[in-house]
Amino acid sequence: MTTYYLNGSEIQEGSDITLNGFTYPYEWLEGTSPSIRASLGIEATGDVNYDSKYYWAVDLPKNLDDKEETGDKGVPLYVQVWDAEAVVEGSDRVGAMVNTTNRLISKGLKTTCTSEIKSTANTLLKPTDYYILRNAVESIEIPAAVSTYRAGVVAEQNRLEIAIAAVTSIGDLITVMGSANWGELK
Repeated sequence: MTTYYLNGSEIQEGSDITLNGFTYPYEWLEGTSPSIRASLGIEATGDVNYDSKYYWAVDLPKNLDDKEETGDKGVPLYVQVWDAEAVVEGSDRVGAMVNTTNRLISKGLKTTCTSEIKSTANTLLKPTDYYILRNAVESIEIPAAVSTYRAGVVAEQNRLEIAIAAVTSIGDLITVMGSANWGELK
């Protein structure tokens, strides 16, 4: 059973709720999203508010750094590939997953956020690539606004990558990712 609280006080099951001059039946709470309830000062046991980009669950952050995976007793795990000619011991079956020499690495948030920044920068630069190609092939001058914009995007990408590499907590990483300012082509 879910228990609802209005500004920290428990709402009695079955009783109507009066908020801002409006009366709501208790049943209304069940069909209302946590964000709407929160905006009215209502919380429920079990309301979950966390960003799945940075957390596996409430108070369970994802790893910041890459991690080499291990199996039982700390034995290193390796990337596996399908080998159609591998013979499975104790079976007439042919074909199996086999280990490569590459260690299995779970990417941490620093790696995934850096990739996100690179992808965003690439997406922003792509529409102006034409000017670069045209300049290289036909020696037609790149408009100053395009050059300035491209330099700004590259500078912001570099700033963010350096800042991501330096973070030591999830909170710091969230702040860095929220600080992106890519500018506009004018």
